[in-house]
Amino acid sequence: MTKLTGMVLGLVLSRHIAVAQVEPPEVDSSPTTANANALMGGSAAIQPSSQPLSAATSSPGGAESALFYSLFMSGKTQDQFKPLTPKERLKVYEKDLSSPFHFMMAGAAAGITQLQDVPHEWGEGTEGYARRFANYYAYATTSSMLQMAGEDLLHEDNLYFNSGEHGIWKRVRYALRCSILARGADGSQHLSISQIGSTAGAAFISRLWQPKSNDSAGDGAMSFGISMATNAGVNVIREFLPDVTRHIFNRNAQ
Repeated sequence: MTKLTGMVLGLVLSRHIAVAQVEPPEVDSSPTTANANALMGGSAAIQPSSQPLSAATSSPGGAESALFYSLFMSGKTQDQFKPLTPKERLKVYEKDLSSPFHFMMAGAAAGITQLQDVPHEWGEGTEGYARRFANYYAYATTSSMLQMAGEDLLHEDNLYFNSGEHGIWKRVRYALRCSILARGADGSQHLSISQIGSTAGAAFISRLWQPKSNDSAGDGAMSFGISMATNAGVNVIREFLPDVTRHIFNRNAQ
């Protein structure tokens, strides 16, 4: 497990360096939150979009934009969909995995499972916390890399674009559908093999470094189910959060 922690921390540092060195993408992409399984870490559902109009990016301070890079949305609607190139997609995934919010999610997930003593074999104290933190980040990184590869191979795009519709339930239904649908190059939606496959892949691959109390196929299936449910819930937040943040910041500006 010490080796795993070292590998994950090394990956984190390398991604920070990579993001600092890459040029800005042709499309100013801004992904939303990477989802988390409350117990064992969740799959990363990266939803980039162009020309951010979110409260975080439109506010004067840059700290909010950096901290909530994975949380706030651009407010782009589905009629403005434009598929990313492989180069743009890579930069978006790199930036998301190095986002401070991603580390906050890892820290929170590690803290919750530490309090629950799950899994028991990892113990408590600093070492136990480090193992749980590494577990979350390794899970999320695995899911992100699988999803990015799947998108490139299958020409799918799992970007989340707001519905542009009116009515709460209509927008909620749209958000829930988008948790299992991807867009093709023409913008039409179909079942997302890359999203579902990467979530399942990460759930079962992560069993390789889990202790015996949490390494069964049933545990993997439960992790997959929780991650997919989390994806759906976060999509609902993505749909409505731009409205909330614009209202708050516009009111403060006035």
